[in-house]
Amino acid sequence: MSALTTLFKYVDENQDRYIKKLAEWVAIQSVSAWPEKRGEIRRMLEVAAADIKQLGGSVELADIGKQKLPDGSEIPLPPILLGKLGSDPRKKTVCIYGHLDVQPAALEDGWDSEPFTLVERDGEGRFPLAGEASGEASLLSCLRKITCFLSRASRVHIT
Repeated sequence: MSALTTLFKYVDENQDRYIKKLAEWVAIQSVSAWPEKRGEIRRMLEVAAADIKQLGGSVELADIGKQKLPDGSEIPLPPILLGKLGSDPRKKTVCIYGHLDVQPAALEDGWDSEPFTLVERDGEGRFPLAGEASGEASLLSCLRKITCFLSRASRVHIT
């Protein structure tokens, strides 16, 4: 069996687990435009950090200060999540950069279902996402790709 076929088989075998993880991430209302959801952004970062640690990586949440709101009050800015998987100087380094906040979304915006509840459409494996495709889902996709590769590779040639 080819390496690619083996990876596809692994993805198929773990599809339900991956969809469950996506649903967990989507449920976190990490909307940076809503100051009252700042705690949710922190929770999203902590969930992502735990996933990186589960892969054997190390993480740091770096404080970057406060945000002044229009009313003059201040709230903490979300920290920056720095994750590292591997440290062999003989290997090439891959940098994954992204954000974990999402766009504001509500039923009254025209959604057919709650935007922070993952709902499959048409039974065909399609899941409309409220901004997660550019934020949460893209990072989760990278982490799942790393998981697939690590599960099947005897050696990893990057850090």
